[in-house]
Amino acid sequence: MVHYRADVWSKSSPKPDGIEVEAELELPDATPCDGKAVDDAACAYARVSRARGRPRAYDPGEVLDKALKVFWQKGFAATSLDDLVEATGVNRPSLYAGFGDKESLYLKAMQRYRARTDSQLDAVLTCSGQNDTVRSIIRRYFDIMIDTYTGEAEHPLGCAFMCTALNEAPQHESILEMLQNTIDQFDIRFETFFAQARDMGFIRADQDPKALSQMIIGLTANLGVRARAGASRETLQDMVRGTTALLFGA
Repeated sequence: MVHYRADVWSKSSPKPDGIEVEAELELPDATPCDGKAVDDAACAYARVSRARGRPRAYDPGEVLDKALKVFWQKGFAATSLDDLVEATGVNRPSLYAGFGDKESLYLKAMQRYRARTDSQLDAVLTCSGQNDTVRSIIRRYFDIMIDTYTGEAEHPLGCAFMCTALNEAPQHESILEMLQNTIDQFDIRFETFFAQARDMGFIRADQDPKALSQMIIGLTANLGVRARAGASRETLQDMVRGTTALLFGA
């Protein structure tokens, strides 16, 4: 039997004639809302009741990756729920149940993007041999960023954070907080790296780790915007070579 709660009725969707609503209403087993729903509210409740307790029919990580691509391409505001449903293959009720509203889904997708970037930073901000230098390490970092920014899309998408979050931050406190936190964490990671490099004698004693970190993050954002605007991979690599030569020697 499919159970419909009495509290799904409202003034906007009154009780149908001839149906007595008590603590709960029982209808014969049937596919919920198979063109014969009592009303929209009851239909929605039936779908949720049937789905409750079943295992997910999708991979959450895969859904987030697909949602990220849509947000990255179109921006947060221009991305509709229909866009997300089409890209992920997950219907609206399931998306909402699994990830929350559009803003929550966006934040989760960006957290996944950031986690991937953090993992790449962990791998690259280390010395890989006695011939390694600060300049070579920083260039490896920028190689990864340029690969990410130019990607496999027909048109380069740039930085997912800078190219999607900046416009939305003034209107959405949660997005502003995420953006600020991401920038702060990048600053800390690089400032720590440069402080250790200075202590070990790999950069000059008069070079300020905080200033170096801010310049690297500034260049990172610059590359992301330029990639989105159509700059070639070669142009971006030239910018990196010139900047790292100025900062760390040729």
